Amino acid sequence: MDVMEELRPLLLSIAYRMLGTFGDAEDVVQEAYLRLHREPAVTSPKSFLTTVTTRLAIDQLRSARRQREQYFGPWLPEPAVDEYVDLADRAALSDSLSTAFLVLLERLSPDQRAVFLLGDVFGYSYDELSAILGKTPANCRQLAVRARRRIADNRPRFDPSPHERDELLRRFVAAAEDGDLDGLVALLTPDATFTGDGGGKGGFPRPIHGALNIARLVIGSFGKFTAPEAAGRPPGFKGLGTLTVEIVHVGGQPALRVHDRTDRTIAIWSFTIVDSRVSTIHGIVNPDKLTHVQPSRHPDHES
Repeated sequence: MDVMEELRPLLLSIAYRMLGTFGDAEDVVQEAYLRLHREPAVTSPKSFLTTVTTRLAIDQLRSARRQREQYFGPWLPEPAVDEYVDLADRAALSDSLSTAFLVLLERLSPDQRAVFLLGDVFGYSYDELSAILGKTPANCRQLAVRARRRIADNRPRFDPSPHERDELLRRFVAAAEDGDLDGLVALLTPDATFTGDGGGKGGFPRPIHGALNIARLVIGSFGKFTAPEAAGRPPGFKGLGTLTVEIVHVGGQPALRVHDRTDRTIAIWSFTIVDSRVSTIHGIVNPDKLTHVQPSRHPDHES
């Protein structure tokens, strides 16, 4: 494989984690390659491309934040569904692709986000960060300290094992399908939050708070769904709705993919599970943020 292509997954991993959108990440990486071709004297393509990708992503993020102020309702990153995209690089980095983690990164300034991701997630040294960002190592260290301080108290704790998380989500789906309000409330933390991103094309304009309110919302939504075989229901089960739900994963964390009879993805719900209960649900229904999880983009995917 050409060395340029070998670097592409790393560059996309950095750009996506910086920007939270795949289209913008691909544009940034493509621009970095174009700039490399205009610099024939480059001795280290990896260093050059990483630097350009990071700086372009910082500039793009500053612009995007101004645009997001005009966004209708909550803005969430496009979901990095594991079954459709592979940006983890290695298992240790998978959690940094979870929706909850990327939402938390939105609290950081663009420079803080770059330093935190490159240093704490990808393992770059302060000297390397200094060269990439054009700042002194001391400045990079200050940015890292501030970033860690801002997210320390709110960083999601993914303590249950993957099997336990998936099993809890199956119980959650079963309770929702059965209309078991008390059972669903018991699976949610009292202060649970449901945040929906519809971009004015669906969803909810404000987050929903509290286990009871969320349980009612979920049961109402599941009235449109058929029972998911992927969630452990009997094959051939006939539901009343026109949509189907299946368990997938976003950054290694459990999620639900809702799709219609043509297998078109309608929504991705990402879950954060803490102390064996659901604490947060991030639901994306904005179709502009689901183009990368459509079957036409991934013909090998089987629902």
